[in-house]
Amino acid sequence: SASDASTTTIVSVAFTIIIRIICGPVADGLGVRLTYTCMLIVLCIPGFLAVFVQDFGQLLVVRALIGLIGGSFVLTQLWTTLMFHSNIVGLANATTAGWGNLGGGAALVVIALCFSALKSSGYDNNTAWRSSLAWPPIVVFLMGIAIYFLSDDCPYGNYTELKKRKAEQATDEPDDGGGDPTAEPASIAGRSLKIAASNWRVWILFVVYMFCFGLELVVNGQISLYLSQAFAMSQQEGALVGGCFGLTNLFARSFGGWMSDYAYKRWSVRGRIWSLFLQTIMEGILMLIFTHGTYETYGPGGALAVLIFWGITVQATEGGTYGLVPFVEPSAVGGVAGIVGAGGNTGALVGNTMVKYMKVRPAFAGLGWLTICAGFLVALIHMPGHGSMFCAADPIEEKKDEKPAQQQQPQQQGGQYFSQQQGGQY
Repeated sequence: SASDASTTTIVSVAFTIIIRIICGPVADGLGVRLTYTCMLIVLCIPGFLAVFVQDFGQLLVVRALIGLIGGSFVLTQLWTTLMFHSNIVGLANATTAGWGNLGGGAALVVIALCFSALKSSGYDNNTAWRSSLAWPPIVVFLMGIAIYFLSDDCPYGNYTELKKRKAEQATDEPDDGGGDPTAEPASIAGRSLKIAASNWRVWILFVVYMFCFGLELVVNGQISLYLSQAFAMSQQEGALVGGCFGLTNLFARSFGGWMSDYAYKRWSVRGRIWSLFLQTIMEGILMLIFTHGTYETYGPGGALAVLIFWGITVQATEGGTYGLVPFVEPSAVGGVAGIVGAGGNTGALVGNTMVKYMKVRPAFAGLGWLTICAGFLVALIHMPGHGSMFCAADPIEEKKDEKPAQQQQPQQQGGQYFSQQQGGQY
């Protein structure tokens, strides 16, 4: 039933929030390669089990476990942060995330094509649908194997090799207070999560991501209903027009990351803050413009135009958010990426709850105002050693920030280990 489907979706999103908070710090300790491999190989199992679901209880368990694979987004963002220089990390993070979202839509198209092909071959609806769900877990499993054998944690190799190398060096070098290079992965993961969670700037980005990626998830699920109510479109027309919103993933998220990178090259980290502020405010304004339109004032063409421009700003804000993530807490980027990523799914829960109790049009308008409020929160961000939107860094603050960074980074594993060579960025 519709109620059962809604319940399983809520549970799945809740499990995604949990795993996103956890898997980033785990990857800081264990390495992205092993964490990613284990996640994909283990979580392809509930994907296979989905083919054999018979009742609501089984469906609920399977949807919850499948929701855990949403943590792969955080691992991808951490991985691109490790692999790319600080000058282009915004574009790299945004492109992998945007095309990842696009891949979800492509998978739905392939599943539908498989279903149609099986139906035309004589299978009944039940058998054709279950058989169509069998191929995605196979792809997930093969990707897990490929990541293990064909990739590295970072440009300097794998975490296990770096840890061994640092342990050998530690026997000949005095401790400079930067931490234990032989620390266990669990200890590193716990420290990463603690450091990230105690940084108030992380929670501002959490809120911003609530009202960009979280908003995208809400819109994807509700846009057909909204267009049918506000613009008198049929369900098919609404789905077609609403699909244009998702297609902006092709380029707009990368565009937002590029904007962040460009501002960084011109004005350093302060430029990234300004970029995110402008993206978020514009997103909220365009959402309000969209929600104030009707068939009489905009017409179908006007609605499509505003929707596309709004979708571009949503995606650009997502890209701008993760353009700033690597600079918030360089010693715990996995923890930061995980918490901020969880903000997106939290925003989806908040937005869908608003739609349920306020109806879709007032809820969309309310989300627009909340997005603008999130944008003004960005103006509060002050980065030690870099400054804020309106204030440059204090020279004394820069000197105070410099020494701990130099002490800390060489003593960490993986990305932290080579962060100085990467422009001081993890």
